[in-house]
Amino acid sequence: MMNKETFGIVGFPWDGGASLGRPGARFAPQGIRDAYKWFENRIEDNQVYDVDKRKLYTLQDNSIIDYGDIDIVAYSTEKTFDNAKNKVAEMLNGGVFPFVLGGDHSISYPIIDALHDHTEGKIGIIQFDAHLDLVDDSPIQGKYSQSSQMRRAIELERISPEHVVQIGVRSFNYPWYADYLNEIGVVQYTAREVHSRNPKEIISEVINDKLKDVDHIYLTFDMDVLEPGFAPGTGANEPGGLTVVQAFSMLEELYNKVDVFDIAEVNPLYDVREITTSIAAKIMFGCAVSRLAKE
Repeated sequence: MMNKETFGIVGFPWDGGASLGRPGARFAPQGIRDAYKWFENRIEDNQVYDVDKRKLYTLQDNSIIDYGDIDIVAYSTEKTFDNAKNKVAEMLNGGVFPFVLGGDHSISYPIIDALHDHTEGKIGIIQFDAHLDLVDDSPIQGKYSQSSQMRRAIELERISPEHVVQIGVRSFNYPWYADYLNEIGVVQYTAREVHSRNPKEIISEVINDKLKDVDHIYLTFDMDVLEPGFAPGTGANEPGGLTVVQAFSMLEELYNKVDVFDIAEVNPLYDVREITTSIAAKIMFGCAVSRLAKE
C-alpha cells in the first residue's frame, strides 16, 4: 500500500458500458456526493464519533479533496477511458489516494490500467460483485463493457489471474465459464460461502494468503454484490447477495490495505429512496475516516 495523506474523490459519470445492464449509473457520482454530506455533517473540529466502535476519530486537516469528474467524451469509449487513466495517474503521481465514483463497471479497467502503468511490482485485485465480468468480446457488448473489465485487467502484464479475488459471485452464468475458470485460476468466494463463514476471516485469508505476494491492491465494489432488497438501485439485480453488515465488516479490513478504490453500478434511476446511494456514501466516508484518522 502506498502511503497517502490526501483522500481524493473523483467521479466517473459513465454508463456507456451498460450494454446488458440498465443504464443510469452516469448519475451516480453526484448522487453519492449528495448522500455523503449526511455523514460529512457529523465532522466537527476535524473529529467524528464512530458509534459502532465507540471510538472518537480525529482527522487530518484538509485531507479530503474532490477532484471533480472525469471528462466524458460521449461518442468515444477510448477517449473517455484515456481521460480517466490520465486523471487517476496524476492523482497517483501526486501522492493522492483515488476513490472513484462510477459509473457502470466498465469504469474499472482504465483505473486499473493507471495503477498498473504508474507503479512497479505485482498488482492484485479484490472485486466485490455478483457477476464475474470475464466476458472477452461479443457483438452485443464489445470488449470494454461492464461485463469485460476483469478480462481486460488480467491481460495487463503484471496482473495474474490468481491475484484476482472475486467476492460475492453467485447465481447462473454462461456454460463456457465452467472450463474457463478452472483454466485461469481466478480466486472466488461465492455469496453462499461468505454467508457460511466469518467475513473477517475471509479477508484475512485473502490478504495473508491469496494476495501475499502482490505489491499493490486495487479494490472494486459493485453494488450488486449486495442482496437486492438492501440495494435495489443497481445495474442488474441477482438474488442471494451479501448483507450490508457483511460488506461493511469486510471492507473495514481493507480500507488501509489498498491503493485505489472504486464503487460501481449505483443506479439512481432504480434506487428507492436513495437506499443504494446512501450505502455507497457510507462506504466512502468509512474509507476516508479509516485512512485519515490520526493515531
